[in-house]
Amino acid sequence: MRSDTKGSATFTQSARRAQIIAAAIEVIAEIGWAQTSIRKIADRVGVAMSAVLYHFGTKDNLVEAIVEDMYRTALSVVGPAVDPESTAPNKLAAYIRSSIAYFDTHRSHLTALTQLSTSYLPGDGRRFEELGLTPELQHELAVLDPTPILAAGQENRELGDFPVTSMALALRGAVNAVVEKILRDPDFDAHAYGEDLVVIFGRAVAVNR
Repeated sequence: MRSDTKGSATFTQSARRAQIIAAAIEVIAEIGWAQTSIRKIADRVGVAMSAVLYHFGTKDNLVEAIVEDMYRTALSVVGPAVDPESTAPNKLAAYIRSSIAYFDTHRSHLTALTQLSTSYLPGDGRRFEELGLTPELQHELAVLDPTPILAAGQENRELGDFPVTSMALALRGAVNAVVEKILRDPDFDAHAYGEDLVVIFGRAVAVNR
C-alpha cells in the first residue's frame, strides 16, 4: 500500500509551525519582545535558525502567525462554549465564563501579546490590531462579540430594554479588564470574577417583570 507522503509531510510541517509559535510565545513572555530573537526561539524548540526561517521567512511573518494563533485559540475556547446554548441569557453567561477562562488559562499568551502590542511595529505599516486578520478569520471572530447575543435576546424578548451597543461595550470592557489584573496578580481568582460578571450583567440585561 502506498503511503500518503504528501499528507504526512503537511502534518509534520503544521506540527513544527505550531511548535515554533508556542516556543515564540513562551520566549516573548519570559524575556520580552526586545530581547527575543529567531536564534532564541530556535534554541527553545531545539532546531536550527534555518528551520524557523523556512517556516516563516521573516520575524514579521512569525509575529503575524503568533497573533493569528492567539485569535484561533480564543475561538477554540469561546465558540464551543457559546454555540450549544439555546437561550440568550445562557449564551451570555457562557460567553463571559469562557472568555474569562481563556484569559486565566493562557497567561503566557497574554504576557506575550502585551509585549508585542507595546513594543512591536509591523514592518508594512499596518496597525498592530490588523495583524493576523484574514477575511475568513474576521468573520469567525464574531463569536467573540456579545452584540449579536444581546440583539437577538432583545428581539425574541428573552432580554430587557437597554442600549445594545453600550451594553456590549461595557461587557467587553469588564471581561477584558481581567487581563491586567491577571498579569499583575498571579493569585487573582479569575473564576470568581467571571461568576460575579455573570450575576452583574445577568441582572443588567434581564427583563423587568
